[in-house]
Amino acid sequence: MAHAMLDFVGDAVLATDTCANITYMNTAAETLTGFSRKEAQGRPMEEVFRVIDVTSRVKRANLAQHVMEFGAPVELHNSAVLRARHGRELAIEDAASPLRNAKGEIIGAMVKFHDARFSAETTARMAYRAQHDSLTGLLNRYAFEERFTQAAALAQRHEKKMVMLFIDLNNFKEVNDTLGHAVGDEILQALGSRLLGCVRATDHVCRHGGDEFVVLLSDLAEHEQAFAVVDKVRESAAELLRQQGHWETLTVSVGISLFPNDGETLEALLPHADAAMYRVKTETKRVSGGSQALNL
Repeated sequence: MAHAMLDFVGDAVLATDTCANITYMNTAAETLTGFSRKEAQGRPMEEVFRVIDVTSRVKRANLAQHVMEFGAPVELHNSAVLRARHGRELAIEDAASPLRNAKGEIIGAMVKFHDARFSAETTARMAYRAQHDSLTGLLNRYAFEERFTQAAALAQRHEKKMVMLFIDLNNFKEVNDTLGHAVGDEILQALGSRLLGCVRATDHVCRHGGDEFVVLLSDLAEHEQAFAVVDKVRESAAELLRQQGHWETLTVSVGISLFPNDGETLEALLPHADAAMYRVKTETKRVSGGSQALNL
């Protein structure tokens, strides 16, 4: 039953005697090392579990011998590369613990390890999802707040300016309702991509929610430097919407706020830009009766 349970777990597990010779391997250990249990049985652990340091490329000390000598476990760490059979190298995370009998005497060691690629990939994927909007791939509101705090601190230190753009799609609900959410998602993804193409690597683009986007133009000597970016945003968005016949009812309104003139915090600048955008939207409806002009 114990062997069946160890074969069921995802981690590779091997056990040794007091001479650090292998007495047991589970299925995962066979897969990662390239040795079968029959082949590994009785062999020195270093012949099967051949590990080098990921940085120095130097052969690492025998982990089983180490935990038996000190009588204490070694916690999971990820600085190792397993040289498996046939020369294949694999980044791993491993840990070890001494094995004791009922009297507390050390009778061997147990080592567990797993493929670190999946751990690293999962960690990176989770970190990305925590900071990015799942639909557009743009920063989400929480990550944008972090970027703003960092940019504001640099702007104050170096006496730089920043400009915040609040961008809203007009008539998006109508298009979403008539053409479906799949088309609505396509619109948001396309516009998000266009916005990224309009800014520098030092700027930040966020999907604020629904059909609203926020752009932070940072590290400016003067606020006037942002005007060219604003024009680029307008032109790029207009071109995108013109290219798609079924998006023809959509327009974009943009409001701006200035750092530090309109405030030095996100809580101050965001409502200011939002209010400016709403004034643009309202004025356009009053003057043009809902014309298709792209507005700022």
